[in-house]
Amino acid sequence: MPGKRARNLLRDECGQALPLAAIVLVALLGMAGAAIDVGHVFYCDRALQSAADAAELAGGGAMRTATTSSAVIAAATSYSAVPGSVNAQASLPNVTMSSGFPALKCLSTLQSQGIACQGAIPYNAIQIQEQAVVPMYFAALFGLRTMTATVSATAASRGGAPSPYNVAVIIDTTLSMAFPDDDCGNTQIACALNGVQVLLQSLSPCAASLASCTISSGVAASSVDRVALFTFPNVSSSTASLDTTCTTPVPAPTSQNRYWSMVQDGLTINFVMPMSTTGSTPVTPWSAVPQAMAYSFPAAGASSYVPAQSDYATYPMTTGTATYQITDFLSDYRTSNSTKSLNPNSTLVQAAGGVIGCGTMAPPNYDGVYGTYYAGVIYAAQSALVAQKAANPGSANVLILLSDGDATAPNTNGSNTVMGSPATGNGQYPSWVGECGQAVVAAKYATSQGTLVYSVAYGSEPTGCASDQNAGSYPNITPCATMTAMASAPQYFYSDYHQSGSASTCVAGQPVTSLSDIFTAISADLTTARLIPNNTQ
Repeated sequence: MPGKRARNLLRDECGQALPLAAIVLVALLGMAGAAIDVGHVFYCDRALQSAADAAELAGGGAMRTATTSSAVIAAATSYSAVPGSVNAQASLPNVTMSSGFPALKCLSTLQSQGIACQGAIPYNAIQIQEQAVVPMYFAALFGLRTMTATVSATAASRGGAPSPYNVAVIIDTTLSMAFPDDDCGNTQIACALNGVQVLLQSLSPCAASLASCTISSGVAASSVDRVALFTFPNVSSSTASLDTTCTTPVPAPTSQNRYWSMVQDGLTINFVMPMSTTGSTPVTPWSAVPQAMAYSFPAAGASSYVPAQSDYATYPMTTGTATYQITDFLSDYRTSNSTKSLNPNSTLVQAAGGVIGCGTMAPPNYDGVYGTYYAGVIYAAQSALVAQKAANPGSANVLILLSDGDATAPNTNGSNTVMGSPATGNGQYPSWVGECGQAVVAAKYATSQGTLVYSVAYGSEPTGCASDQNAGSYPNITPCATMTAMASAPQYFYSDYHQSGSASTCVAGQPVTSLSDIFTAISADLTTARLIPNNTQ
């Protein structure tokens, strides 16, 4: 009987499925609730991470121009997800910044990449950590009312995508630049131009999305970084193109072909001359270099640069238009972003010495008559930059000046005009008094107009600037102090003080000192902030 009842019970299909369905339904609802809670937490975590990334990039970008650490921290916080910030969200409540964050850091990995910890903000990275208390829905029924999502992000101040820049590079081509630099292994002008080539190899000629740059009249379609070369002393515009064409190059100075020095009317005049067969008599100037002219004085605040028409005589008794600008703003220096080789068909590359066997920028004929004066070229470059920015909305302006910082131009040199009207002796631009101070004033004006000014001191002496002794806007300033003061901020001042024969002690706070490394660092500086791993050292 018991066995029969058991068999009957197994065959009996009568009964209720509701209890079982209820159990299954509770399980399904539990899984759905858990999925909703987990999905909500994941969504909040991703939104919080995006806000942290945005905050990091904002803080990293602010490190370029901020003058205090608190300004960088404020910029980062303003783009975080904390209440009242740009990325605060109603769906992301209860967000707070973790204690000790945002944190500014000086990472050695970035320093090795040329991103220095120097200047008003002596850091090269920023790290942020945010947390959000996320409310639970289904889990709250079981006592788990909230979960805390915590995210971190770190950004380097540089090294990201390139920004569009108009770059004016001012190269000193006064006669002293023809002298050798044993530390670099070439003439000073060749070493300086090699630095310009490094810069051109690192900038972006056109949009990164393009396989190759479509170039027309030296300018790439969708151009990013446009570069122009300026020089001092100014040269005759009719001969300036000799620096940008593949003509007969000027031979290196030798016993037969050297930079000639002679005395005329009690004045020592230096210029590029070939020697006669006897080696004692100079003949006609080299036809492969421009001719220097008396200094011209572009006005501060001009919206474009127009070379000055000269009406005074220069040595040897010629008149013409004096210009500081050697090339237009060009972006044909490379044919694509991916290639690092320079375009030999670019006049900019040719002027920068990037084509072997071609002519290049060199001290012009009769250079030594005029000495050094560079306030005028700074105003010229700034005016040209203003026009470029107006023609390229969204771009920014950069001015890079390389020199030893010692201004030496007299009003007249024997029977030759060096300054001329409207220059005066009152120490204010234009003037043959207080020349180094005028250069500082000009550079600070450019900075005030939004131009980022880099100064590269090349063998700057601890003494000099004779016309500034007890005179001018910066009385008793030195060449090194001049180059330092011209930079928009301390982190934009570089110095190569290893130049042979200079006895330079002009040390910058930047860790790089060779011209190639300096221009590499500058090109890296002309990029945006970028996210990096949180464990970067």
